[in-house]
Amino acid sequence: MQFIAPYRLIGSPKIGLHLHPDHVSDLRASGLTDETMRAAGVYSLRPCDFARFFSPRGIPNEIETALCFPYLGSSFARIKLFPALVKMKYAQLPGTGAKLYAPFSVKTEDIIVTEGEKKTLAAHQAGINTVGVGGVWNWLSSGEPISDLKLIEWNGRDVTIIPDSDVFRRRELMAAIYALGRELQARGAAVCIAEIPANGRVKVGLDDFLLRGGTVSALEVFGLGHRIFKSCAYWHGQWKLKKAIRDAA
Repeated sequence: MQFIAPYRLIGSPKIGLHLHPDHVSDLRASGLTDETMRAAGVYSLRPCDFARFFSPRGIPNEIETALCFPYLGSSFARIKLFPALVKMKYAQLPGTGAKLYAPFSVKTEDIIVTEGEKKTLAAHQAGINTVGVGGVWNWLSSGEPISDLKLIEWNGRDVTIIPDSDVFRRRELMAAIYALGRELQARGAAVCIAEIPANGRVKVGLDDFLLRGGTVSALEVFGLGHRIFKSCAYWHGQWKLKKAIRDAA
């Protein structure tokens, strides 16, 4: 590991962000303002703290810096690696499970669920009631729904899941998002999944979509009973059956 540049203070003294220049550029590429960064409490991890996220494996030599996303109300955090590793873009403390990313108070109204911290922040900045999961399967921990899901009253709430655009081209990702939708539906929510238009073969996330002037209300949405999810519904039935058999064994 080689740390290539010192942290520095950016923005006005009132904002007081301690961020590496590369991290500032990355956050601003998602359209995030200094105020949003400050409110979310994101910061550049000190090199001396890297080992906590990789012990006992050791710190990969490729990593130069890391951007930390603290999770509100807990000691949990995820870090984005710079540069990203081939099979790892984010890391978290060893032995920790998944958590729901809700950096701001969740309102008692319709809610958006999206993938990734930056996309959650971009949606909140746009005035959208939003929570996030770290990845398409990060609503599960050790095969069970994360306890954080109990922090939100889903019953009677309209929920729109907005994954990255490539989900609709990759069955394994679609299955994960569909399974999340079914879990929230079982908790009483009225769930639909929105499709972000792709930019050719380039993946488009909610932050990219909002940055280029898109609005959530303009997205095409599909209920879980739509024919587009037919194969996912069959898979989900088999998946739940196998889980029930395992649990009963």
